[in-house]
Amino acid sequence: MQITREQARSFLIGRQQFRACGSAWIGQEGVAQAIRHLGAVQIDPIKVFERNHHQVLFNRVAGYRPAMLDEELYVKKSSFEYFCNALCVLPMEEYPYFAYKMHLQREKHRPAPEEKQAADRVLRRLKDDGASTAREFASGEKVSGWWDGGEKKTKAEKAALDVLHYTGQVMITAREGLLRRYDLPHRVVPSHLLQREVSEAEYRLYMLEKFLVAYGLSQTSLFRFGWSEAPKVEIKRLLQDLVRADRVVPVHIEGVKRQYYCHTSLLPELTDSRPPQTDGATFIAPLDNLVWDRDRLEDIFGFAYRWEVYVPEAKRKYGYYVLPVLFGDEFVGRVELKAERERGVLKVSGLWLEKDTTTVREAVAAATAATAAYLGLREELDRRADGAGSRVHADDRTHLGDRGFDAKGSF
Repeated sequence: MQITREQARSFLIGRQQFRACGSAWIGQEGVAQAIRHLGAVQIDPIKVFERNHHQVLFNRVAGYRPAMLDEELYVKKSSFEYFCNALCVLPMEEYPYFAYKMHLQREKHRPAPEEKQAADRVLRRLKDDGASTAREFASGEKVSGWWDGGEKKTKAEKAALDVLHYTGQVMITAREGLLRRYDLPHRVVPSHLLQREVSEAEYRLYMLEKFLVAYGLSQTSLFRFGWSEAPKVEIKRLLQDLVRADRVVPVHIEGVKRQYYCHTSLLPELTDSRPPQTDGATFIAPLDNLVWDRDRLEDIFGFAYRWEVYVPEAKRKYGYYVLPVLFGDEFVGRVELKAERERGVLKVSGLWLEKDTTTVREAVAAATAATAAYLGLREELDRRADGAGSRVHADDRTHLGDRGFDAKGSF
């Protein structure tokens, strides 16, 4: 199948169901619909203005508030937290497939004696007393986590809970800020899902098809391709089985060397895709489903994006927490936002526009105002960005000077 870049862009954006492009998802029900449609919403703890998972849902669900996600995860239990693209929000009905992944992790894991003792303490406590956080354990014992550089800095029960969660022996049942509360699976997962078993072949096939549907258009060089622990050669073999069975179609994108694939269930959307009719801009979360594959961003949108949170400050090209700006079917620039809650302000620390027009500026200003209103803040342009060395500039490095917000409230 051959398509143009324009078709590919329209299809991928249409799959995302952004509010600015006409999403019909509203309120609590809309959150559940978004999670099922997206397949996975990646969780990240960094909060410069808003956490990734909340920004993903805010961009898609009218009237979204973070408490709505908590309702789905911890009250209605229609979703759960586990590892897919990374740690993600996943539909609860998929638990049996992820339970097989948990089983594989248990088989591979070889705990050290001190780790096993801590895990036993944790499981006994959860069984006897119910849900707990790592903070509620008081043994004082420390172990060396993978992030500790060989030193024993991590609370033993904290490390045990992380492993027990990864191996499926506990589930996250609430969050209090960055603190996770854990409980035993039978208190979280419906019994019929706990009892359902899937084979390894069913698991591999399900994960590959789930991946293909979630990505829309995908390519095999991506290190997460297939969302499975199987060797890449085995996943590629399964992919070819799906191609031969007409469940997956190879897609050639005009002007793109890389081979892409599309699940046949999505072909009606792909063939009927039209450019989004919108005058709104969307600030795409750094781990949003649309930008999971950075190579695809360059291939199809001609947009190079690197999330620079882990880049040393002196080596950053843009900033610590910079978001791509989507307008229509183009990425038109980047924006850096920072919430200064003690001042009641959402500050625009940087704006880099590759397409600098009045329409784009008005859309960016409206998106900033909407984000500020959602956070209960007022928007503010960082005036220190004006003048020489400005971080608020068009991509050709023409500085905005004192333009800032114009009379219409746009940048």
